[in-house]
Amino acid sequence: MCPEKVVKYKALKSIAHNYSHSFVSYTNYVDDGFVIDDLKQIVRKAEGEKICMWWVLEHPQIPQLTQRILRSIEYYKRNLPKFVADMGSDIVAIREFRTEIYLKSNKQMAVEGHIVDGRGRAYVCPVFDF
Repeated sequence: MCPEKVVKYKALKSIAHNYSHSFVSYTNYVDDGFVIDDLKQIVRKAEGEKICMWWVLEHPQIPQLTQRILRSIEYYKRNLPKFVADMGSDIVAIREFRTEIYLKSNKQMAVEGHIVDGRGRAYVCPVFDF
């Protein structure tokens, strides 16, 4: 008989921050370009509407996302379970996970990681403004 695995929720806020930060960082380079450069253009055109990248809980991606962004999202989705495990939790602890990028009223861009855990608790983690 296998011991039951204990799900750890403590790391979820850090996961939301680190994963979202990695996605919008200048280390996310796909098809000869940085994903953040495409995201900046889309966010500016959205005029305050939030652009969401869904990692857990399937939602259709918005049509404005470029092929570079979509390829990066697929790569990140495939690697999410390992990332979560490396951070000390389990993917089953996450009910919903998305990264939101939007233009604030002062025209700065904001990035936030949002996770809802298996118990229904929501974590919102600001990544940065630029």
